[in-house]
This record gives sequence, C-alpha cells and structure tokens, in this order.
Amino acid sequence: MTFSFESFVDGSFNYDYETQKHNCLWLHEAKMDIGGGTISKEDIDRLKSYPDIDTVTISGLHQDTFEYFIKTYGKQFKAIRFFKNKLVEDWSLLGTLTQLEYVYFFFNQRISSLWNMSKNVSLVGLYIEDFTKLSSIKGIETAPSLKEFRIGNAVWNKIMIESLIPLANTGIEKFMFYGKSIIDNDYSFLADMPNLKEFDFPTNMLTTEQVAWIVANFPNLDGFALKAKRDCELYDASMNLVSGTIIVGKRKPSMIIQGNEKRIKRYVENFELLKQRYKGIPYKEAFRN
Repeated sequence: MTFSFESFVDGSFNYDYETQKHNCLWLHEAKMDIGGGTISKEDIDRLKSYPDIDTVTISGLHQDTFEYFIKTYGKQFKAIRFFKNKLVEDWSLLGTLTQLEYVYFFFNQRISSLWNMSKNVSLVGLYIEDFTKLSSIKGIETAPSLKEFRIGNAVWNKIMIESLIPLANTGIEKFMFYGKSIIDNDYSFLADMPNLKEFDFPTNMLTTEQVAWIVANFPNLDGFALKAKRDCELYDASMNLVSGTIIVGKRKPSMIIQGNEKRIKRYVENFELLKQRYKGIPYKEAFRN
C-alpha cells in the first residue's frame, strides 16, 4: 500500500487491514482534555507492546517527555503525527532521526524556529499547523530530501511568516501556505525553485497583480488560487445554494454568477492583460517597493 500524506495528516492513515502496513497507535493520557492533556512516560511505554508499527500519533508531550519519546522510540518510526503538544519548546532532537519520512505538527505555543534537518535524509513531507510563535521558516533549506512542505493556520489565524526566501534552491515540489500573511511580501524565490509543481495559498492573500505575475512566469505551476477566478457554490438571498465564483486577489469579491456575467468577464479580461504585462519581468522589477 502506498502511504498517503493526506491520510496521515487527517489521522485516517488509509490503514490496510490485510497487509497491516502503516498501522498507527495514538498515544495520549487516558483522560486527555481538549488541549491535548499531559502524557506520561508510562503512557509512552505502551510502545513496548508494538515493536513493529512505524507510524504513531502522540499528544500531550512536554519537553521532558518529548525528549524521552524521541530518544527511546524515535528511530522506530517513519511517520510521526504530533497532535496537540503545545508545551514542547525545543524539537531539535528530530534532527537525529535519519529514517523519518513524514512529520505533522498541530498546535504549539512555544516553538519559534525550525530545527536543523541536515541529517533527516529520508524526510519528504512536513506539515506544521497553528504554531503561535513560529515566525520564520529559516532552516527548511537544510532538509536534503524534502518534497512537500505545508505551513499555516487550522483553527487560530495567527501564523505570520517573515519571508519565504529560504525556500529558494530547495528541491521542494509542493508548497502550501495557509497562514495570515508573508511579512516581506517577496515571491521572487519562485524563480529559484525549479522542482516546484504546486503552490497553494488563500485566494485573498496575494493581490491580483501578484497572482497574474506568478501565472505568467510559471505557467506549469498548479495551485487552487492560480486562476483569475474559482467557481464555487454560494447562498442567495433566500439561502439557496447557487452557482457562484471567487475572484482571486486581495480584497476581491465573491459573487453569484447569474446577473454578474459581464462583471466577471471584466475581471477575467483584466487578469489576462496583467499576465501579458508581467510576462518575463523579474519579481522585484515588477513590484518595486
């Protein structure tokens, strides 16, 4: 069975009962509260009964139990799902796990920087959600094999990243950002990511001009927001679902299609003109501060 990063993130794991591949145990305290609880070393030691599993979800770690878990059992796993471990402060021990392929983190209030990933030679997928103090992705360039990187918000709209420039010259093929904003607003790194195939971000995060620049200069790049518009369903005045569209770009509207056909057409035509304007123009020349 092929391991699915999507199923890993949502916790379903596409478990194959016949082959028992990627069986996953969820470690947490018996009466875990909504914040993730507090796991003990005894709870973690349940792993002694499961020496063959290679995927785990774990909740309620503090710094001491995080270090115990990694030092004692970390080398057993190809995929670790850290779910609600809000008080871990330093995750640098992850850099010792050469066999680790996938990591997912949800909810942390202490960690402010990435770790040195130079020895994580097997790491191909990393997903980070709802880290209230993480403001930099510096260090992502140390991951030698990373193919998929996702970072952003799930519940709390707080992640603001200083810059995406550390992505330049990496081998990442899929990058997703669903945070609040990129502070330096610099997307010139895209010119130095030859392996990038997919770039996803909220439809209202970039200006229409920025999106048009990306589409014009990287026409083979896929992404939900890399369009002039995205069709969807909206509620009309009577609360009936009808055909609608999202105009891509900061402060751009969503609207019901019926009755707005000409307006939508103007947005699309303007987007095409912007693509022509920005074709072949370096980012910093197109968007001088």
